[in-house]
Amino acid sequence: MTTTDSKTVKNLKSTINTQSAQIASLMDRISALSDDVFTLKTDLTRFKKDVAGDVEYLTQRVDGDR
Repeated sequence: MTTTDSKTVKNLKSTINTQSAQIASLMDRISALSDDVFTLKTDLTRFKKDVAGDVEYLTQRVDGDR
């Protein structure tokens, strides 16, 4: 029985090590994606402000600065 238990324990330890490496990799990927989302939100906010400024400028040009 000790041999079977020993093999089972070794297999379980190997599985845990593999899963730990996978979890670490996934956590790194989630962190990178989170950074990307923050950057996209910042860029989108800046883009919206720029478009609003352009629309205001064009409206003033078309209306002739009423």
